Amino acid sequence: METRVTFLGTSTAVPEPAHDTASFIINGNILVDMGWNATLRMGQFGVDPLNIEYLILTHCHHDHYLSLPALLFYRMMMGQRHSGGLKPLRVIGPAADVARVVSLALGFLQAERFQLDAQVTVLPLGPGESLEQPGFRLDTVPSIHPVPGMSYRFTDHATGARLCFTGDTAFNPAVATLAADCSVLIHEAALGPVAGDPANNPALHSGALDAARIAGMAGVVQLYLVHALAAQMPECLAAARAIFPAVDWKADGESVVIPAR
Repeated sequence: METRVTFLGTSTAVPEPAHDTASFIINGNILVDMGWNATLRMGQFGVDPLNIEYLILTHCHHDHYLSLPALLFYRMMMGQRHSGGLKPLRVIGPAADVARVVSLALGFLQAERFQLDAQVTVLPLGPGESLEQPGFRLDTVPSIHPVPGMSYRFTDHATGARLCFTGDTAFNPAVATLAADCSVLIHEAALGPVAGDPANNPALHSGALDAARIAGMAGVVQLYLVHALAAQMPECLAAARAIFPAVDWKADGESVVIPAR
Protein backbone atom coordinates (compact mmCIF):
# COMPACT_ATOMS: atom_id res chain seq x y z
CA MET A 1 0.00 0.00 0.00
CA GLU A 2 1.27 3.49 -0.81
CA THR A 3 0.01 7.04 -1.13
CA ARG A 4 0.96 8.43 -4.54
CA VAL A 5 0.59 11.94 -5.94
CA THR A 6 0.79 12.47 -9.71
CA PHE A 7 1.17 16.05 -10.91
CA LEU A 8 -0.92 16.88 -13.98
CA GLY A 9 0.32 20.48 -14.03
CA THR A 10 2.27 22.89 -11.85
CA SER A 11 2.10 26.14 -13.82
CA THR A 12 0.20 29.41 -13.41
CA ALA A 13 -3.34 30.51 -14.33
CA VAL A 14 -2.28 30.95 -17.97
CA PRO A 15 0.30 28.19 -18.38
CA GLU A 16 3.23 28.16 -20.75
CA PRO A 17 3.01 25.95 -23.87
CA ALA A 18 3.37 22.23 -23.03
CA HIS A 19 2.47 22.91 -19.38
CA ASP A 20 -0.79 23.09 -17.43
CA THR A 21 -2.14 24.90 -14.41
CA ALA A 22 -1.57 23.37 -10.97
CA SER A 23 -3.50 20.12 -10.56
CA PHE A 24 -2.68 16.65 -9.22
CA ILE A 25 -4.14 13.21 -8.51
CA ILE A 26 -3.93 11.27 -5.26
CA ASN A 27 -3.95 7.46 -5.46
CA GLY A 28 -5.34 7.42 -8.99
CA ASN A 29 -8.89 8.35 -7.99
CA ILE A 30 -8.81 11.74 -6.19
CA LEU A 31 -8.30 14.80 -8.38
CA VAL A 32 -7.28 18.10 -6.82
CA ASP A 33 -8.26 21.13 -8.95
CA MET A 34 -8.46 21.12 -12.74
CA GLY A 35 -6.30 23.08 -15.11
CA TRP A 36 -6.93 23.81 -18.77
CA ASN A 37 -6.36 20.23 -19.98
CA ALA A 38 -6.68 17.98 -16.93
CA THR A 39 -8.85 15.35 -18.63
CA LEU A 40 -6.51 14.96 -21.61
CA ARG A 41 -3.50 15.02 -19.28
CA MET A 42 -4.88 12.08 -17.32
CA GLY A 43 -4.93 9.95 -20.45
CA GLN A 44 -1.46 11.15 -21.41
CA PHE A 45 -0.09 10.12 -18.01
CA GLY A 46 -1.83 6.75 -17.79
CA VAL A 47 -4.82 7.66 -15.59
CA ASP A 48 -8.32 6.69 -16.73
CA PRO A 49 -10.61 9.71 -16.09
CA LEU A 50 -13.44 7.28 -15.33
CA ASN A 51 -11.48 6.15 -12.25
CA ILE A 52 -11.77 9.60 -10.67
CA GLU A 53 -14.21 9.29 -7.76
CA TYR A 54 -13.49 12.61 -6.05
CA LEU A 55 -12.69 16.10 -7.27
CA ILE A 56 -11.44 18.47 -4.57
CA LEU A 57 -11.60 22.15 -5.52
CA THR A 58 -9.45 24.45 -3.40
CA HIS A 59 -11.46 27.43 -4.65
CA CYS A 60 -13.50 28.46 -7.66
CA HIS A 61 -11.28 30.76 -9.67
CA HIS A 62 -11.49 29.80 -13.33
CA ASP A 63 -8.06 28.19 -13.67
CA HIS A 64 -8.91 25.69 -10.92
CA TYR A 65 -12.10 24.34 -12.51
CA LEU A 66 -11.63 25.28 -16.17
CA SER A 67 -11.73 21.73 -17.54
CA LEU A 68 -14.60 20.51 -15.36
CA PRO A 69 -17.00 20.51 -18.34
CA ALA A 70 -14.50 18.35 -20.27
CA LEU A 71 -14.34 15.79 -17.47
CA LEU A 72 -18.12 15.68 -17.14
CA PHE A 73 -18.53 15.32 -20.91
CA TYR A 74 -15.96 12.50 -20.97
CA ARG A 75 -17.93 10.73 -18.26
CA MET A 76 -21.20 11.21 -20.15
CA MET A 77 -19.75 9.84 -23.39
CA MET A 78 -17.49 7.05 -22.20
CA GLY A 79 -19.70 5.99 -19.32
CA GLN A 80 -22.32 4.77 -21.77
CA ARG A 81 -19.78 2.26 -23.11
CA HIS A 82 -18.43 1.22 -19.72
CA SER A 83 -19.68 -2.27 -18.87
CA GLY A 84 -19.60 -1.67 -15.13
CA GLY A 85 -21.33 1.69 -15.31
CA LEU A 86 -20.01 4.97 -13.98
CA LYS A 87 -18.52 5.32 -10.54
CA PRO A 88 -20.18 8.34 -8.90
CA LEU A 89 -18.11 11.53 -8.94
CA ARG A 90 -18.19 13.54 -5.72
CA VAL A 91 -17.11 17.17 -6.03
CA ILE A 92 -15.81 18.69 -2.80
CA GLY A 93 -15.24 22.41 -2.50
CA PRO A 94 -16.10 25.73 -0.88
CA ALA A 95 -19.77 25.84 0.11
CA ALA A 96 -20.10 29.39 -1.23
CA ASP A 97 -19.37 28.41 -4.84
CA VAL A 98 -18.98 24.71 -5.58
CA ALA A 99 -22.63 23.79 -6.25
CA ARG A 100 -23.05 26.76 -8.59
CA VAL A 101 -19.90 25.88 -10.56
CA VAL A 102 -21.01 22.27 -11.04
CA SER A 103 -24.51 23.36 -12.03
CA LEU A 104 -23.16 25.84 -14.58
CA ALA A 105 -20.85 23.19 -16.06
CA LEU A 106 -23.76 20.79 -16.50
CA GLY A 107 -25.86 23.62 -17.97
CA PHE A 108 -23.10 24.48 -20.43
CA LEU A 109 -23.13 20.83 -21.56
CA GLN A 110 -26.96 20.87 -21.85
CA ALA A 111 -26.97 17.63 -19.89
CA GLU A 112 -30.71 17.71 -19.25
CA ARG A 113 -31.59 18.46 -22.88
CA PHE A 114 -29.54 15.53 -24.16
CA GLN A 115 -30.49 13.28 -21.24
CA LEU A 116 -26.88 12.70 -20.25
CA ASP A 117 -26.02 11.80 -16.67
CA ALA A 118 -22.54 12.51 -15.33
CA GLN A 119 -23.36 10.84 -11.99
CA VAL A 120 -22.04 13.80 -10.00
CA THR A 121 -22.76 14.75 -6.38
CA VAL A 122 -21.65 17.95 -4.64
CA LEU A 123 -20.18 17.85 -1.12
CA PRO A 124 -19.87 21.49 0.02
CA LEU A 125 -17.47 22.35 2.83
CA GLY A 126 -17.23 25.47 4.93
CA PRO A 127 -13.83 26.88 5.92
CA GLY A 128 -12.51 25.04 8.94
CA GLU A 129 -14.81 22.05 8.46
CA SER A 130 -13.63 18.45 8.13
CA LEU A 131 -14.92 15.60 5.98
CA GLU A 132 -14.64 11.84 6.48
CA GLN A 133 -14.96 9.59 3.46
CA PRO A 134 -14.20 5.90 2.92
CA GLY A 135 -10.42 5.80 2.67
CA PHE A 136 -9.50 9.34 3.66
CA ARG A 137 -10.15 12.38 5.81
CA LEU A 138 -9.96 16.07 4.90
CA ASP A 139 -9.34 18.91 7.35
CA THR A 140 -9.38 22.54 6.25
CA VAL A 141 -8.49 26.11 7.07
CA PRO A 142 -9.68 29.15 5.08
CA SER A 143 -7.22 30.46 2.53
CA ILE A 144 -6.35 34.14 2.15
CA HIS A 145 -7.52 34.88 -1.39
CA PRO A 146 -10.07 37.12 -3.15
CA VAL A 147 -12.70 34.33 -3.38
CA PRO A 148 -13.75 31.77 -0.74
CA GLY A 149 -11.24 28.95 -0.63
CA MET A 150 -9.58 26.42 1.60
CA SER A 151 -6.26 24.78 2.22
CA TYR A 152 -6.58 21.06 2.96
CA ARG A 153 -4.87 18.35 4.99
CA PHE A 154 -5.40 14.91 3.44
CA THR A 155 -5.03 11.79 5.60
CA ASP A 156 -4.91 8.41 3.84
CA HIS A 157 -6.59 5.86 6.14
CA ALA A 158 -4.86 2.94 4.41
CA THR A 159 -1.30 4.17 4.96
CA GLY A 160 -1.61 6.93 7.55
CA ALA A 161 0.20 9.25 5.13
CA ARG A 162 -0.61 12.94 5.47
CA LEU A 163 -0.13 15.75 3.00
CA CYS A 164 -1.23 19.36 2.97
CA PHE A 165 -2.02 21.44 -0.12
CA THR A 166 -2.73 25.14 -0.08
CA GLY A 167 -4.50 26.07 -3.29
CA ASP A 168 -4.07 29.80 -3.86
CA THR A 169 -3.35 31.87 -0.77
CA ALA A 170 -1.26 34.69 0.55
CA PHE A 171 1.16 33.88 3.39
CA ASN A 172 -1.04 32.14 5.95
CA PRO A 173 0.30 30.89 9.32
CA ALA A 174 -2.89 28.82 9.73
CA VAL A 175 -1.55 26.55 6.97
CA ALA A 176 1.53 25.81 9.10
CA THR A 177 -0.75 24.62 11.90
CA LEU A 178 -2.79 22.53 9.45
CA ALA A 179 0.37 20.94 7.99
CA ALA A 180 2.13 20.36 11.31
CA ASP A 181 1.69 16.56 11.25
CA CYS A 182 2.16 16.16 7.48
CA SER A 183 5.10 14.67 5.61
CA VAL A 184 4.50 16.75 2.49
CA LEU A 185 3.33 20.30 1.79
CA ILE A 186 2.28 21.32 -1.75
CA HIS A 187 2.34 25.11 -1.73
CA GLU A 188 1.67 27.69 -4.40
CA ALA A 189 4.40 30.15 -5.43
CA ALA A 190 2.64 32.28 -8.03
CA LEU A 191 4.61 35.43 -7.12
CA GLY A 192 7.90 33.79 -8.08
CA PRO A 193 11.19 33.72 -6.11
CA VAL A 194 10.09 36.34 -3.58
CA ALA A 195 7.87 36.86 -0.56
CA GLY A 196 4.50 38.54 -0.91
CA ASP A 197 4.33 42.14 0.25
CA PRO A 198 1.56 42.32 2.90
CA ALA A 199 0.97 45.97 1.98
CA ASN A 200 0.80 45.42 -1.79
CA ASN A 201 -0.45 41.98 -2.77
CA PRO A 202 -3.91 42.52 -4.29
CA ALA A 203 -4.02 39.07 -5.88
CA LEU A 204 -3.33 37.49 -2.47
CA HIS A 205 -0.82 34.93 -3.68
CA SER A 206 2.39 33.56 -2.18
CA GLY A 207 5.96 33.52 -3.40
CA ALA A 208 8.53 30.77 -3.00
CA LEU A 209 9.89 32.40 0.16
CA ASP A 210 6.43 32.37 1.72
CA ALA A 211 6.08 28.66 0.92
CA ALA A 212 9.48 27.92 2.46
CA ARG A 213 8.60 29.83 5.64
CA ILE A 214 5.35 27.91 6.05
CA ALA A 215 7.15 24.58 5.46
CA GLY A 216 9.69 25.47 8.13
CA MET A 217 7.03 26.55 10.60
CA ALA A 218 5.09 23.32 10.00
CA GLY A 219 8.14 21.07 10.21
CA VAL A 220 7.16 19.04 7.15
CA VAL A 221 9.64 16.64 5.57
CA GLN A 222 9.25 17.82 1.97
CA LEU A 223 7.94 20.93 0.22
CA TYR A 224 6.78 20.93 -3.42
CA LEU A 225 6.22 24.22 -5.21
CA VAL A 226 3.38 24.64 -7.71
CA HIS A 227 1.46 27.37 -9.52
CA ALA A 228 4.54 29.19 -10.82
CA LEU A 229 5.99 29.62 -14.28
CA ALA A 230 8.27 26.74 -15.23
CA ALA A 231 10.82 29.28 -16.45
CA GLN A 232 10.99 30.75 -12.95
CA MET A 233 11.29 27.46 -11.09
CA PRO A 234 15.12 27.38 -10.88
CA GLU A 235 15.06 30.81 -9.21
CA CYS A 236 12.13 29.80 -6.99
CA LEU A 237 13.91 26.66 -5.82
CA ALA A 238 17.14 28.50 -5.12
CA ALA A 239 15.36 31.18 -3.09
CA ALA A 240 13.27 28.68 -1.12
CA ARG A 241 16.22 26.38 -0.36
CA ALA A 242 17.99 29.21 1.42
CA ILE A 243 15.21 28.97 4.02
CA PHE A 244 13.98 25.36 3.72
CA PRO A 245 16.42 22.97 1.98
CA ALA A 246 13.98 20.10 1.29
CA VAL A 247 12.08 21.78 -1.54
CA ASP A 248 11.47 20.51 -5.06
CA TRP A 249 9.34 21.04 -8.15
CA LYS A 250 7.96 18.20 -10.25
CA ALA A 251 7.42 18.25 -13.99
CA ASP A 252 3.98 17.50 -15.40
CA GLY A 253 3.37 13.75 -15.27
CA GLU A 254 5.83 13.03 -12.46
CA SER A 255 4.73 11.20 -9.31
CA VAL A 256 5.88 11.15 -5.70
CA VAL A 257 5.14 8.66 -2.92
CA ILE A 258 4.13 10.07 0.45
CA PRO A 259 5.71 8.09 3.33
CA ALA A 260 3.36 5.83 5.30
CA ARG A 261 2.93 6.46 9.03
